[in-house]
Amino acid sequence: MAEKMNKITVFLVSEDSKDVDDIIEPGVEEMKIEGIGSFFSVDSSVYQPDWVKDFFGDHIADKFKIRTASSRGLLLVPIEDGSAKRFFAVSFGHGRHYLREGVIDDRFGLKVVLNTVERNSLRSIDKTALGSLPKQSREQMSGEGEFANFGVDIEQDLVNSVTGRSKDKRLGNVISGKDALSLSAKVDLSNIKDFLPVLLDRFNSKDYQAEFDWIDQIKDVRNAKLAAKLDGWLLVTLKSSDHSKVWMAPPAVLDWVDVKGFTYSSAKKATMFEDMMLADLLVQFDGNEISLEGIRAKRVFLRSAKSDAVSASWGAYRCLYAEAEIDGTTYVLNNGRWYEIAEGFATQVLKEFKAFPAATIDLPNYNHANEGAYNLAVPAVLDGSVCLDEQLISHGGGRSKIEFCDIKTGGGELVHVKHYGGSAQLSHLFNQGVVSAELYLQDPEFRAKLNNILPEAHKLADPSAKPNPADHEVVFAIISQSKNALEIPFFSKVSLRNARRRLMAYGYKVSVAKIGHAA
Repeated sequence: MAEKMNKITVFLVSEDSKDVDDIIEPGVEEMKIEGIGSFFSVDSSVYQPDWVKDFFGDHIADKFKIRTASSRGLLLVPIEDGSAKRFFAVSFGHGRHYLREGVIDDRFGLKVVLNTVERNSLRSIDKTALGSLPKQSREQMSGEGEFANFGVDIEQDLVNSVTGRSKDKRLGNVISGKDALSLSAKVDLSNIKDFLPVLLDRFNSKDYQAEFDWIDQIKDVRNAKLAAKLDGWLLVTLKSSDHSKVWMAPPAVLDWVDVKGFTYSSAKKATMFEDMMLADLLVQFDGNEISLEGIRAKRVFLRSAKSDAVSASWGAYRCLYAEAEIDGTTYVLNNGRWYEIAEGFATQVLKEFKAFPAATIDLPNYNHANEGAYNLAVPAVLDGSVCLDEQLISHGGGRSKIEFCDIKTGGGELVHVKHYGGSAQLSHLFNQGVVSAELYLQDPEFRAKLNNILPEAHKLADPSAKPNPADHEVVFAIISQSKNALEIPFFSKVSLRNARRRLMAYGYKVSVAKIGHAA
């Protein structure tokens, strides 16, 4: 038994990788260790760091002998798992780089931690918010807490890494897991063969489902082979005539007032398109074979209405959104990354979206210079309505400016209008609707400020009196050029569902409307 605590980083090799040649990059020297496995490394070299010469030139080289070395090693250990054999890779230094791409089990470390930590002993969480632009963040606490203390949205946040206190003292005290498991424990070569089966048992356990079952709702696809399979499906679909499960949208929140159009070249005379449509992207191949390499090489340029210049651009692949069902599992392409969605979660979200109430107000089709012009034109055809677009209310301190809605009808509908876009664009729309409705109901000061911008026919008789939310319907109206039924990205469906739940809890009615383009 090891007496000293050693800090180690452990990977679990995927079941598909059966032998050393499948696992280790070529050109790495192997040394077999009897009864244990194989150690891989190369001779380290001592050298002067680049910054000595690049930054200081010859000024310090003669005075100081500054040297560094890159040392790395990898211990590959086979472990029996029932009738099968699994490989563990124990990394030292930067030894993980000896592993071939796509050979590790992506969430090994994360699952071991969730199966092993006390529920209220979490120290740190790395997460990615998927309801808008993918935003990575690390939440740390000075003490210990549970998931609720970290502000995790279990339906829209992808938890990447967790650090907490271990219940199993064989694994040491504090353990951290993502793809790899990082820990300090009394382990060395003498007991590694006894130690690794403990990790395998913790990985195979379902204990985490008692407290953290939601962790399986969304997984990012990091296995290179699976990602290649999904890209293969995408390519076949793009070449087919059925594009119902693939579409395009800007991967960022846009000010549509300043959107003149989109082009596929930065040249000033490039053909401009009013909206971002898949058919227009595919036309750019001009009869040549469509390929993912070609799509990744293409860029989409946003032209400013104010300056007529390019104001933003994105790789075309980042602008693709897709929902694929392969072997009974739902996968979503969002902002250039594939995600796996748990069957029950996907079914529930899609079912609720299909059943989402449709607005009954008769909004006109879109045939206007921009979103603002459309909102200004609506009252002329929708009796009793008023345009409140760009009527911003300064509220809440700092520079917070709230737009109550874009159109307020005489029947109590609060209409929020937005061009179709990706998850970021639509999540912004839904959040805007929730925030303004909450303030309207709860804050008399906000209602007083709102009353100052409302025309006489819409003014509140008494801004201090709490309104009845049942008298109002929050309408999310999305301008779409598509001839098909309204379709939005999966994570936007999740955002919409959450927005509706919050608004209905207050007593509001909630609906969605598709604003079509005039022929």
